Order: sequence, then structure tokens, then C-alpha cells
Amino acid sequence: MVWEEGHFEKHDLPGITLDRSKQKDSPNVLDKTLCYLAGPIDEALDDGKAWRIDFKNKIEKKGIGILFLDPTNKLGDLAGEIGKEKEYHKMLKREHRWQEAHDYMHKVGRHDLRQVDMSDFMIAKVDVNIHMCGTYHEMVFADLEHKPVLMIIEGGKEKAPSWLFAFYDYKLMFDSDDECVEYLNQINEGKIDIDDRWVLIRKYLKM
Repeated sequence: MVWEEGHFEKHDLPGITLDRSKQKDSPNVLDKTLCYLAGPIDEALDDGKAWRIDFKNKIEKKGIGILFLDPTNKLGDLAGEIGKEKEYHKMLKREHRWQEAHDYMHKVGRHDLRQVDMSDFMIAKVDVNIHMCGTYHEMVFADLEHKPVLMIIEGGKEKAPSWLFAFYDYKLMFDSDDECVEYLNQINEGKIDIDDRWVLIRKYLKM
């Protein structure tokens, strides 16, 4: 690499080529960004699948090229936490097999937090009528990494836990999925400026 005019210029990272044709301001701001979909799973009757599927479909219909990391539809051999896997862990707890319960969920948590780490931003479904544990942990993890955390508050912003207003941006709290989707659409079209929490590197890389 060569230091030039206050920033690193080519000669690229080992094994990675920078696609400089995309470094100009243009529409499709969110193309190829990674978004992690946080939200209740353990106590959700449908394992939290329905809203995630619906949200991804709405983004696709808008033509926004966001790539999603969905804990209810994991990549490869990442540890599962819905359906049979969730029932398996409940069985471990019923039988007081605490070490096995720890070992399994430690793997799940590790894999989920790694996905949060890889993401460019997070969308979190917050429902005060469903006990949430992992979701809040993931939100804190994302916030500590200074990532944007967009929250869809079930029942509207006025239902949001008061503590969230202390540490999260109320302008990123939305009353519905549709409101959040439209906000992302406005960003994608360049109609809403993004701040320095949005560090979108992946779109410039040719892997």
C-alpha cells in the first residue's frame, strides 16, 4: 500500500481488489450491505420467522440489494436455534443437563454474535409482549461496535422500553416494518444522508 494525500491508495489488500468504479456517490447506497435481523426467537410462537421473511420480501420488492444474516435461516453449518434445535435445548433444560445446555447455546450465541460482528447494520424487532434476552444482547454488541441499530417497535415507538431512549437513536425507532423499509429505501436512493456509523466497505470489494 502507498500513503497518498491523506489516505491509503492502491496497491490493494492481499487477495482483495478494490472496485473503484463504485466509489463515486450514486444510488444503490445499500447495495451488497450486510444486515443482521435481530428479534425474539426463544419465546416467539413461530420462532420469529414470519416477520423476517416478510421484511426481506419487502426489501426485495423495493429492489434494494441488502444481504441479510437471518438467525432463523442460517448459512452453512452455523448452530441452529429454531424448530428441532429449540426443542432439543428445552429438553436439555427439562432433564437438568446443564453442561450440555450451556455447550449448545454457547455455540449458538457465538455464531449469532459473529454474524452481528460481520454486519454493516442491524434491524431489531422489539416486542415488549415477548420476553427478549438475546436480542438486547445483540443490540448492545452492535452499539458497542458503533453500528446503526434500527428498531421496529411492536405497537409503536411509545411502547419502546424507556431505557432504549437513553442509549439508542430515537430517530431509528420505527412504528412498523413498512416505515423501516421506506427509511432504508430513502437511504438507498441517496435521499437521506448517512452518518459515520454507516461504514459500508463490502460494496467496494471484489472478492
